[in-house]
Amino acid sequence: MNTKNYVLVTGGAGYIGSHTVAELVANGYECVIVDNLSNSSYESVARLQVLTQHQIPFHKVDLVNYNDLDRVFSMYDIDSVIHFAGLKAVGESTQIPLKYYHNNILGTLVLLEVMQAHGVHKLVFSSSATVYGDATRFPNMIPIPEECPTGPINPYGRTKLAIEEILKDLHDSDKKTWNFAILRYFNPIGAHPSGLIGEDPLGIPNNLLPYMAQVAVKRREKLFVFGDDYDSRDGTPIRDYIHVVDLAKGHIAALKYLDEHSQEGLCREWNLGSGHGSTVMEVYDSFCKAVGKKIPFEVVGRRAGDVLNLTAKPDRAALELKWKTQLDVDIACRDLWRWTVGNPFGYEMRGVRSTFFNNDGEYDSRLITVGKGSAFEVSFTNVGATIVDIEVCGQPVVLGFEKESEYLRDDNPYIGATIGRYANRIKNGEFKLDGEVFQLTKNDGSNTNHSAVQSYHKRKFLGPLVRNVDKGIYTVQFLLDDSHTEFPGDVLIKVNYEVNIPKKELLIEYEGILLNGNSTIMNLTNHSYFNLGAFHSESIEGTEIQIHASKQVELTSSSCATGKLIDIPQRFREKITLGPEDPKLDYCFVSRNEIAIDTRKNDLKTMLTAVNSESGLKLVVTGTDPSFQVYTGDFIHNQKYGPRAGFCCEPGRFIDAVNHTHWRNAVILTKDQSYGSKICYKFEF
Repeated sequence: MNTKNYVLVTGGAGYIGSHTVAELVANGYECVIVDNLSNSSYESVARLQVLTQHQIPFHKVDLVNYNDLDRVFSMYDIDSVIHFAGLKAVGESTQIPLKYYHNNILGTLVLLEVMQAHGVHKLVFSSSATVYGDATRFPNMIPIPEECPTGPINPYGRTKLAIEEILKDLHDSDKKTWNFAILRYFNPIGAHPSGLIGEDPLGIPNNLLPYMAQVAVKRREKLFVFGDDYDSRDGTPIRDYIHVVDLAKGHIAALKYLDEHSQEGLCREWNLGSGHGSTVMEVYDSFCKAVGKKIPFEVVGRRAGDVLNLTAKPDRAALELKWKTQLDVDIACRDLWRWTVGNPFGYEMRGVRSTFFNNDGEYDSRLITVGKGSAFEVSFTNVGATIVDIEVCGQPVVLGFEKESEYLRDDNPYIGATIGRYANRIKNGEFKLDGEVFQLTKNDGSNTNHSAVQSYHKRKFLGPLVRNVDKGIYTVQFLLDDSHTEFPGDVLIKVNYEVNIPKKELLIEYEGILLNGNSTIMNLTNHSYFNLGAFHSESIEGTEIQIHASKQVELTSSSCATGKLIDIPQRFREKITLGPEDPKLDYCFVSRNEIAIDTRKNDLKTMLTAVNSESGLKLVVTGTDPSFQVYTGDFIHNQKYGPRAGFCCEPGRFIDAVNHTHWRNAVILTKDQSYGSKICYKFEF
């Protein structure tokens, strides 16, 4: 049982739901998302984690399934619910009304039953202005107040009104227990200003702005304007458009209002709108200004059911919720265009495949393949921000597992993982910082290796955030909040992978930022095991490697540094052909002498070259760090891999640098600094 109080957000992976989660986190709330992903994408959740730098639990749940939802309520201490989940297309609802009634109403009934069973009595309901129907049929009802008589004219609107009535009946049955905020909002538009989350409608968009965006990126031929003979400023209908970020903040205001009145019991409606109507052509002009050019449109006949003016009267929300819109249509159009340019196909990205990686019913691990179908494919998981697979012209070149559970086994020798907070060995697991002695758990004889129990290789990183930054170039970003460990200070770790498909290069950039504390120690690297042999080769035998160094770190009998640099043996200066048992390598070689906490400004210096004549594959490892560990995998004992199944080249800082005065500045991170380094794997075939 988690002891934190959570807000459960149903439909939290959707357009409005995801933006509301972002605002919830910004306001200090803990969230858990449930969504059946029938009309949304998990990628929004992954992006939310990177955007908020916060862990956001997700469960794939259909609300009509009582047991699945009950299980989520049992896992978290849920204090309140914001309810977005439901089918929402007006036109579609007229074609498949039974599905709308079953999904929207039954899903809400099950949600309320589970809430009641777990003693949760606060809910913010995402309703709609469609419950009013044609408000122009009544005099003096434009702009529309909450007192306007309801009368929805489509199944979607009727499901919303039916749910409102259910909430009122439940509140009436126990007025001092139940607290419901019913939010009726008008036309949400725009996207998050970061450009990371936005609206991603499936099929043909039903709303004006998403349709215009698809016309602007040539996914649609032209915009259809339904009627220009209305009694308005330019002949087109008037609607109240509200920026989705303003709308999300309205839900926060409603939730806070329920918190303040939770002892009284409450069921009340609020309109969320700007109170200012814009015509279709005014919105068109604003969007074209954001795009920088006119997009094609055609005026056609009026659409059945459309009316002249649907504008909100948001006075009640302003008075009681202390909420009003801050962002106008121009800003919404700019934010929408930023989202569209960065995500022309929404959350779908050409050449990228994204799936859930775990098989135990949980949905917090991802398997991302970049360059799918190309000559250079790279797969990652957020378990350890790990490189799962690299294929060059269809040839796998790194060791990896097929299931998340295999990465979590105790006999996993850090395969493909990000290693931190401190890679390599620390003598006796002990170091001194700011006058205080710190003792780490030992896992390598008398020493601590790869941070021992704090190792990152089994940690769930946030994200990933995948972007197509240029033609054939993708970035994959993971984040980790590494707090409350044996190490001093709390840190934020950023792991950025850049996949350059044309060049067959994988660039890794590490960044570490101290969040709390005066200082800490850090040394980050990647622990991929390479095998360049022919398909499914079980050994590195026959691979020829060249170490590009003249010095190495002198080691003690326990493989820790003495503090001296010595010449490398003559045989390591030449090309080495790896045999079935010899040579055995586990040495730290010197790449450069510069000592700095952030090495990213350094040039990428060649550290190791490896060639396999049988497969024709070549690997060049370059980096910005002062040293690199070469390891021939002689102690691998795993259920899938044995000794010498792969070799490692791990750029990083000198072994046990923290305990040597002349090296320690390369691993001591303070608040006014950033840790940084780069590694590049380049392949030739």
